[in-house]
Amino acid sequence: MRFADAHIHLFREGYHRPGLPSLFGDRELQAYEALRLTHGVDLALAIGYEAEGIGPANNAYLRQLSHSRSWLSTLAFVETTPPPEPGTIEAVLEAGHAGLAIYAQDRPDAESVLRWSPACWRLLQSRKAIVSFNSRPEAISVLGRLIAESAGVQFLFSHLGLPGVLGPDMPEALRDRLKPLLSLARLPNVHVKISGAYATSVPQHAFPHRGGERCDWENSRSLWAGSMPVGVGFPAGAGIRVLSSDHGMAGNEHALGN
Repeated sequence: MRFADAHIHLFREGYHRPGLPSLFGDRELQAYEALRLTHGVDLALAIGYEAEGIGPANNAYLRQLSHSRSWLSTLAFVETTPPPEPGTIEAVLEAGHAGLAIYAQDRPDAESVLRWSPACWRLLQSRKAIVSFNSRPEAISVLGRLIAESAGVQFLFSHLGLPGVLGPDMPEALRDRLKPLLSLARLPNVHVKISGAYATSVPQHAFPHRGGERCDWENSRSLWAGSMPVGVGFPAGAGIRVLSSDHGMAGNEHALGN
């Protein structure tokens, strides 16, 4: 069995928040390599991001890295609007990406995704692609029908479905926020990344993070992710989900470098 990290970012000049320097700079890859080897992570899925001027050619950079790293699979960043042409989707898949990274965080973004050509989704299904969504509950509620109709695609929701800061002292409020995500639990092609827990806590560095502890989800489709380098916390193997023929991603190990 192999351990997998379902959500990392890698940028040529390193990730940085607006107005702040990068933590690792151009040594970001080396930092992740060290962590990966230390903690026995065999496979990693890099999520492309080309917005906010952070990595304007991130898709190409990730493919460049993957050519000599069998442990690395990649998802290409695609804007929600204007709707991409099917040829654009085909091009990123032909380039070697295992699927798409879609940042449909709010309802208008999600509604934009619904306006994509059906040919895009037929193509993604035919390739058994993976689609990673960064989406809040209000966006997830819009995407449900599309996901149900795209059974050939494996959908990964990042960061517990981005429920926001709602702690265990507000269980009903938290469950209400998670309702759109939990409504998709019946679909075998939907997975949740146990990542980004810092976004459920105030302050963000608070530990243990409890904001998402009531995200009831089948273990085999709960995927551990380190969120490197945005969330530098990297537990030494604890909670890492094994992605194998027995765990949730059966038939899609290729998307994580297998």
